Amino acid sequence: MLILAGRQDGTVGYAGPWELVERYPRATFAVLDRAGHALPHEQSGLFTALVAEWLDRVDERLAM
Repeated sequence: MLILAGRQDGTVGYAGPWELVERYPRATFAVLDRAGHALPHEQSGLFTALVAEWLDRVDERLAM
C-alpha cells in the first residue's frame, strides 16, 4: 500500500492517514510539502515518481 498525504491538506490533514500505517505495517507513507488535497496536480513530478517506484516494487514482488 502506498499512502501519500499533502502537508497543506485542509480537507483531511496530513497526519490522519498515518493511522493507516498501523493497519498496514508494510505500507509506504510519504507527506508531500507544497501540496494540499490535490497531490497529482500540485506535486505532479514527485507524485508520479513515488507511484512509479511503488509500482516497480509491486511488479518485483509479483515476479517472485
